[in-house]
Amino acid sequence: MAAFFVLMLILFLAACAPRYPLGIPEAEWLEMSPEQRLQAREKQVALDRAAAERRAAAERARAEEAARFQAELLEKRRQAAYGERVQCVLDPVEARIFGNWRQVEPVAMDLVVGMELEVPLRERSGSTVRRRTTSYASFDGQTVAVCREPLAPAAASGRDNCLRLLGTFEDYRRGMVQQLEAPDFLRGRLRCNLVPAVGMPPRLIIER
Repeated sequence: MAAFFVLMLILFLAACAPRYPLGIPEAEWLEMSPEQRLQAREKQVALDRAAAERRAAAERARAEEAARFQAELLEKRRQAAYGERVQCVLDPVEARIFGNWRQVEPVAMDLVVGMELEVPLRERSGSTVRRRTTSYASFDGQTVAVCREPLAPAAASGRDNCLRLLGTFEDYRRGMVQQLEAPDFLRGRLRCNLVPAVGMPPRLIIER
């Protein structure tokens, strides 16, 4: 604990220390002429502006990528044949966040074959600090997977920590409900049903 406070004090003092353009040391800055200081300030402004432009460009790229993904997801959902899309609910559910099991808000997922979704897990309201983490959900036609990491990189690295619901076409058509757990990550009741879609037999349409 003492070491923590020492570290905080060092960071505080560092934040309070005077800062000069381009990281110039104070002793050197005090020896510079007014013209040199002006040049240093102008160069620092240019560097700051360039950094801000790079951040803005990166943010625009992320927004464009998110928009493309959302458009692709909506199109895949629209075109999905019967059996390629499921809607699932995790409730009740607990997530391992910062080393402790915590109740999180119910999670609803609309999954289609070929698309992996980033699903936020938020601690239930009422907590002093509402912690959160992220999961990644997918459906391949037989398995609904909710994973700590994106499925492909996790499988390649051997760190495949997923909650999985396995079923046949008929299982998902009737609706599946199971209590599941992924060690040190997620546990709860998962229920899933197929979404009515193109190719659904007329008899099933009438039944629904």
